[in-house]
Amino acid sequence: MAEQIQIRLIGYTVDKMSFVLNKSFKIQPNHKIQVKPSFNREMTKRDPNHFMLSLSISFDDYNEDIPFYLDIQISGIFNVDNWEYEPALTVSKMNGTAILFPYLRSLVTTLTANANVPPYILPITNPAKLFKDK
Repeated sequence: MAEQIQIRLIGYTVDKMSFVLNKSFKIQPNHKIQVKPSFNREMTKRDPNHFMLSLSISFDDYNEDIPFYLDIQISGIFNVDNWEYEPALTVSKMNGTAILFPYLRSLVTTLTANANVPPYILPITNPAKLFKDK
């Protein structure tokens, strides 16, 4: 019988939040706004049983005609025994991402809503598919 891998979030922090209103953006009736967020993920070793996972999202292409630019990064500390070795590494990366992603989604919505623009709500999705380093 295969050993079960248990992952536990110790805590998370908001490392960076940036919102810049694009004052040159002109609202046009019936115009669809195409926002193309970019996502990033990074794992950092703390010790053999703990790692830090950082997730970030940004709408930072100042050449795009969008109403705002945004950059958010969060980091979580996780506990997984021997997380650097397969199959724990794969489980750690995928499940850690799935655990942190709702916090990132919430921050995007909260930041945009508090900036007095229509809230941007990231769709519910499989977050593991969004990040560059599959």
